[in-house]
Amino acid sequence: MSTTRRAFMVFGASALTLGLAGCFTTTPPITYDLTSASQIPMRRRSSRVVVITLPVAVQTYDSQRVVVRDVGNMLSYLPEAQLSDTLPRLLQTRLLQTFQASNFPNIGRPDDQLSVDITLATEIQAFEIDVSKGNLATVTINAKLVDERRGMIFASKTFSSAQPSTTEPAAAAIGGLDIALRQVMSEILQWTAQTA
Repeated sequence: MSTTRRAFMVFGASALTLGLAGCFTTTPPITYDLTSASQIPMRRRSSRVVVITLPVAVQTYDSQRVVVRDVGNMLSYLPEAQLSDTLPRLLQTRLLQTFQASNFPNIGRPDDQLSVDITLATEIQAFEIDVSKGNLATVTINAKLVDERRGMIFASKTFSSAQPSTTEPAAAAIGGLDIALRQVMSEILQWTAQTA
């Protein structure tokens, strides 16, 4: 075996060993959860069945990572932190729990196989730590109420909340987003109760 080939093989084996060691020593991201809003005062104007669909989101938000927006609309993710599920699935669950905690009658998901009167369709427009605006935990969700019997949107509104936050430590960032999200979900609940 030539000296050059032997040296190449030794170098390759060393690089592979270092690469594998790097994989095993990488710190896994810490997983954080979001919470639903507790009981919110509301009065339901009807008894129609409302179903909460999976929120729509651009790919940036459709993950377990938390977005950080910097000056010039540069986007990155909060390092070493992730959510307990993808954001749309987690938001759908927490929104449903918010409605249930306030005893909102006739509420469910599409897979509950209900006879649906109204669909609450949402779009995640922002769920991020906005560094460009002074470290604000920003949550913006557009909600639409769809009359399934007539096949038309009869109400639409955008809900937004911004809370002071920071990117370090990650727990503080998630805490700010959690407060903003609970406020937005509370407003969506009250609006739906009055409108649907």
